[in-house]
Amino acid sequence: MIKNFFIYTSVVSLIIFEVHALKLYLISNHDHAEDHSQALGIGAAFENLSSEKVSIEDLNAKTLTSLEIKDKIERDLSKEKVVFIGIGEGGIADVIGLPKDPNLVICLASSTALEQYKDKALLEQVDFIALPTHVASDVKEKLGKKLIETTGVAHNRRPDMTTYDEYQKELPPADLYLGVYLGGDTPTDTKEVKFFAEADATRLADYVIVKAEEINQRGLKPCVLVLNSPRTGTHDIDGKELLTVHREGRSDRVTEHFANKLADKGIEYKIFDFQRNTSENKEWVSAYNAFDLVAGAVRTTKGKMIIPGENTFVVSEAVDIMPFESIDTMPPGKVLVYHNAAMNDIHIAHIESEKDAGRVSVLENYQNIMPASETAEVKPSASRVIAQKLVKIAFNQAPWIAEDSLYRRTKKQESVEKVRQYLEIQSQIKAEKNPHLLYDLIDK
Repeated sequence: MIKNFFIYTSVVSLIIFEVHALKLYLISNHDHAEDHSQALGIGAAFENLSSEKVSIEDLNAKTLTSLEIKDKIERDLSKEKVVFIGIGEGGIADVIGLPKDPNLVICLASSTALEQYKDKALLEQVDFIALPTHVASDVKEKLGKKLIETTGVAHNRRPDMTTYDEYQKELPPADLYLGVYLGGDTPTDTKEVKFFAEADATRLADYVIVKAEEINQRGLKPCVLVLNSPRTGTHDIDGKELLTVHREGRSDRVTEHFANKLADKGIEYKIFDFQRNTSENKEWVSAYNAFDLVAGAVRTTKGKMIIPGENTFVVSEAVDIMPFESIDTMPPGKVLVYHNAAMNDIHIAHIESEKDAGRVSVLENYQNIMPASETAEVKPSASRVIAQKLVKIAFNQAPWIAEDSLYRRTKKQESVEKVRQYLEIQSQIKAEKNPHLLYDLIDK
C-alpha cells in the first residue's frame, strides 16, 4: 500500500502545472554610479509594470567575465524568457556572443550615443538601444526601429520622503525652501574644460536673492538649501584640477563665493557640500542623501528646485520626483533649469527637449524665463518609457511557443523523459495487478 502511494505521487508530480516566469538581467559597471542607477531604475519600472512574476539579477560587469554572464543567461533560457539590459560601456562587451534566441530580448541604454552603437555586429545582436531624444538625427536614422527615445535619462531616484522625515531637524526653520544645485566644470571631448566659475555663481546668486526677497515680501520666511556636485569648483583659474576640494570637509571656492553673496544680502541658507565617498574620506561623508533631504523640504513647502543645465542626470531626477505645484512667484513647471557656461551643445539640446516636453522651465542669461510647453503631454520618466517597451515585447510571446528556442528544445527533452518515467510507473502498477489505481491516475 505504501509503495502504491509513492507511485501515485510520482505520477502526479510529473503532470503538475508549471508556473512560468521571466528573468531580468541588469548589467552595468557598478563603479559608475550613474550607469548603475540607470539599470536599477529600469529594473524597478519593469517589475512595477509587469503583471507576471519577474526575477531580477543585478550584475557587475567589472567583476564578472562575459563568459560567466553568457553561461548564466543560457542556463536561464532553458527554463524561461530572459531580458538583458546593458548600461553604458560596461553593458556592451557582454552582448556579443550571447545566443540568438527568440526568448532573449536584448536592450542597451546610455545617456549619450556611444561610439560602439555604430558597430554592425552589435546592432544585429541587440533588439533595442535606448537613448535620449536629443541625440543627433543621424544616430536616430541608423538605429531605426531599434531606438527607444526618452526625454532625459533613466535613474533610480524615487520621491521618497523617508530622508526628509528622519533628518528635517538638520534644516534651518523656514516657511518655504528653495533648493539650488550649483553647476560644475565639464570636460569636453577635446580634453578641454568648460567652467562653472565665480561669474556664473554671482549671476545665479543675484537671481536667487531677488526670489528670496519676493518671498519675504509676501510675509513668508525663505531659506535657500545649496547643493553642489563633485565637479563644482574642481579647477583653478588656469584649468588645473584641484585635488583637495570636496575632501576632509573642505568645500570649493565657487560654492563659498555663492554663499557669501547670499550672506551679504542677509538671505538665510544652508550648504550641503558634496564630499567624495572614498575609503580615506568616509568620516566626512554625510549619513543621509542631501539631495533627498532638500527635495523633501522643497516638496513639503511647495518651493522650487533650481538645477544646472549641464547636469543631465540631476535634471532628470529632479523632474521625475518633484510635483508640479510650486510658489506662484516662480515659473510654472516642476523645476527651473538654468543655462550656464559649463553647458555644451548636447546639454542645450537636452534642456530644450525637456522644455518642449512640458517638464521644465528654463532660465536663460540668469534673467529670461522660457516657460515649459503647456501644449505638450508631459512625458513619463525615461525608466518607465524603456520598461514599457520591454514589458510589451517580453510578454508578447510565451516562451513555450517559440519552436526554435532553447526553452522549447529543453522542454521537449524533458517531456520525453517524463513519458519514459510514466510508462515505467505504469508497468509497475500493472505488475501489482491494481488497475483501479491506474485508471484513477489517468483520469486525473
